[in-house]
Amino acid sequence: MKSGIVIAIALLAAGCAGPKVSGNAQGGIMGSYGPEKTFKAAQAHCQKYGKDAKITQVVPDAEGSATFSCV
Repeated sequence: MKSGIVIAIALLAAGCAGPKVSGNAQGGIMGSYGPEKTFKAAQAHCQKYGKDAKITQVVPDAEGSATFSCV
C-alpha cells in the first residue's frame, strides 16, 4: 500500500514540473504548452544567462514544439 502512495505522489509531482526545456545560452527547444506557459518557460531558461527569450518557431502538431532564442 505504501509503495502505491509513493508512486502516486511521484506521478503527480512529475505532472507539475512544467515544460522540459533543452538548450543553452543561445536558446533552446521545448514542447509547446500554449503561448503563455511556453514563453514563461523560455524566459526562465534565458534569465539564467541574463537574457530575454524570443520565441522563434511553434509547431502546432500533436507533438507540438517551440524553439526560442535568448537575446
